[in-house]
Amino acid sequence: MQLKLRGYFKAEGSPLTEANAAIEMLAPTSSFAPHVLGYTPVGRVNPYQSLLYKAAADYDIATVPIIDSWSFDRLAAVRPDASHVILHIHWTSFVLNGIKSYTTAEKKIEDFQDSIDSFKSRGGRIVWTLHNIIPHDSLFPDLEMRAQQILADEADVLHVLSEASADMMSSALLIDKNKLLTVAHPNYRMTYEDYVTRNNARLEFGIGPKDRVYVLLGALKSYKGLNRLLDAFDAFCAADRTVPRILLVGGNPDGTPEVAEFIARCQAHPNVLIEDKKIANHFVQNYMRAADVGLAPYTRMLNSGAILLYQSFDLPVIASDVPAIWEDMPDEIGERVYDNSLISLVEAFQRADRFFQSGSREAVRRYADQFDAMKLSREFSRGILEKLDDQQSRQN
Repeated sequence: MQLKLRGYFKAEGSPLTEANAAIEMLAPTSSFAPHVLGYTPVGRVNPYQSLLYKAAADYDIATVPIIDSWSFDRLAAVRPDASHVILHIHWTSFVLNGIKSYTTAEKKIEDFQDSIDSFKSRGGRIVWTLHNIIPHDSLFPDLEMRAQQILADEADVLHVLSEASADMMSSALLIDKNKLLTVAHPNYRMTYEDYVTRNNARLEFGIGPKDRVYVLLGALKSYKGLNRLLDAFDAFCAADRTVPRILLVGGNPDGTPEVAEFIARCQAHPNVLIEDKKIANHFVQNYMRAADVGLAPYTRMLNSGAILLYQSFDLPVIASDVPAIWEDMPDEIGERVYDNSLISLVEAFQRADRFFQSGSREAVRRYADQFDAMKLSREFSRGILEKLDDQQSRQN
């Protein structure tokens, strides 16, 4: 029989098929009907979801991938076999994905509200993680915000990655702060392979031992201000040509003209090495170990998994001055880009030269250590169940 990865492809009867299998997995260790948590959209490129649910089984939570996001309301049919049926929505991009017409998009928002109402009317509970203020590459920001407000109103638990994230979202949405659960983004230790040495990584890329290397890894999207980044890198290098510097770029392009221009410029640039495609997980280590500084100076952001990825490999960062990013991160291990101007980014590059003379890697490691995935997964699992039980007690 041909192997088929369940949970990667929709099975017949999804998501109930996966839910029943997940309940069965927990049956030998659970003394009562477990909780079922279906999550969507399912992210395979970024292992964040796997890290977040790492300890879920310890709390009798059966996690279920919902491959077709729009089928989430079917999950409520598992209710008699579960203590709680929880829908965990991560990103709302699926609601308007692929829609070009405003009228059609409005209808989709109505359909989304109806599906949420249907799920809740059958006893379903909802958790929403507030990853972004609006989905990246949004065509209809006002309608995206309407979808977000639906979730802010209807969700039982609003999961934020930091207190500052909650404050930033509160400026855009009406949020009941009693619903908030703060659990930070975990680090990526033990998630990506990490056996390649710095020397070998640099040999493979053709980078010299004295080169100062700045890495940008992740999807290449226009909201990240890529051409501004390249302009700033050029201006920074031009100030002192005696110091050898390399910009190392890897990631899948979004197909926009802005990103296409960035890629073309990088391919023609003598100090830039670019691989414009998805970087395989086993090869991430090569980028991280070849680099000295991680880059996340995006023009629009709320949170960033890329920063935790860089820090998981002991890299100091240059990052946008966003409260959610810098809430607990010390200036010792990063440089702030104070605004979206070119000069602000050039100055951040200049200040980051201090990382080449200090023991910043050790400081980064100490900082990243506090974001242990198992510890944070326990906080998340315990936290959502406590929130749901408290609400149920008040309702009763």
